[in-house]
Amino acid sequence: MTDSTGVNFRTRTGQARRARTRAKILSTAFTLFDERRVDQVTVEDVREAAGLARGSFYNYFLTYEHMLKELAAQIGRQINDEQSERFDGVANLAERTWLNVRYGILRAASDRSCSEILVRVTPLVGPLNDTMRQHAARSMRLSAKRKLIDVPSPDVALDLGYGLVTVMIRRALNSGVDFKEIEAAGLMLMRRCRSCRSFRYGRPSSAVSATIS
Repeated sequence: MTDSTGVNFRTRTGQARRARTRAKILSTAFTLFDERRVDQVTVEDVREAAGLARGSFYNYFLTYEHMLKELAAQIGRQINDEQSERFDGVANLAERTWLNVRYGILRAASDRSCSEILVRVTPLVGPLNDTMRQHAARSMRLSAKRKLIDVPSPDVALDLGYGLVTVMIRRALNSGVDFKEIEAAGLMLMRRCRSCRSFRYGRPSSAVSATIS
């Protein structure tokens, strides 16, 4: 007789149920954020709207901020996927860097709830998750290696880029999107990186505009 290790179906079912409840909490939070503002929604609001027992929220998230960080990571992954789809084929890596920065600002700024979440939890420097870090760092290092940009440290330049995105999202949230300000910020970033090639700045293409509208 062949000895086999049986699957603990009870454990697997419990894990699936937990994942569904966790996803429901995040979805409910987003709905409440759209109705109000991030700083006007409480743990109790989310728990009640999600139909959870009192106190059970903390079985899934340690704190309210923990939940926001998970939402921010999901937003970051979505933006990262969209950037890859649109810009990974751009041959000039310095231009690709700027396109990614601009798209990240405009995409986040197009959704008030997303902007509020990102502004609240995004660090002053650095990405929201490892995937974003790896994706951006690869382009930055290739740009430096091919002498498209001239920076003492690609990692520090990358953090400057993320800091710029965070600041511009905050500005867009407070006073609306100003394309001239975004273009000026990008130009200063590229000059700071001593971009060795010039490329055209301007409003986003119709494809990008359609996506962020």
